[in-house]
Amino acid sequence: MQRYQVNFGHGTSAPGLSLDVPDLKTALIVADINLERGTARILSGDTLIAKVEKRGQHQAPYWVVD
Repeated sequence: MQRYQVNFGHGTSAPGLSLDVPDLKTALIVADINLERGTARILSGDTLIAKVEKRGQHQAPYWVVD
């Protein structure tokens, strides 16, 4: 079974935090819960799957996916 990892970097509510998750849906949910604003990286092993950045504030946040 493939597992993923969500890494939170600079500008996050939990800098340096890395969490293992079972699938991509869960990775996005974990990023949304743990990231007030800033960037998270989703990895499969050493392979970068996506970089997600939460922007905006308060009532209208949005995601930029790279």
